[in-house]
Amino acid sequence: MMDPLSGRATRASRYFTQDLKDQREWYGKRASAHKNWGQLLAFVVIAAGTATSFFQVFTPAPWVPALTAGLGALVALSEGWQRIARYGETWAAYRTASERMKREQRLYVNGAGAYRGLDDEAGFLQLVENVEAILAEEQQVYWRNRGSRGGETVTTIVKENSEHVR
Repeated sequence: MMDPLSGRATRASRYFTQDLKDQREWYGKRASAHKNWGQLLAFVVIAAGTATSFFQVFTPAPWVPALTAGLGALVALSEGWQRIARYGETWAAYRTASERMKREQRLYVNGAGAYRGLDDEAGFLQLVENVEAILAEEQQVYWRNRGSRGGETVTTIVKENSEHVR
């Protein structure tokens, strides 16, 4: 006879890899990439700002104004791109979604939390509903942070996503 935990683990794994096409992994990888880009741009801003101050010591040199202007432009571009790309907000949202999906999988596999006392079929359906709600919520945050898409309001997008979860 098959161990119930093993059966649930297999079914959950299949759901994440086949039905969601490795969505949880995608969120984890994207979160790491966005975090790295955000930190790199923050470092560029700090380094260029510091270098600008340092090069002021060489004020009599004719190259100082051009160099400090270039460093100032680099700071402005880096900071502007961070605001547009929203690496910090995005990596936090992606990481949160990834961790919440991992948590749901652990609870389902172990029959804990909302899955306590549910048979395999009811537990699996609860897992699917919970994970889909996590994905819909993350998409709502994404679109809310970006204003709108193609003329649609955020309210319309949120309504669409919540209807898919039901």
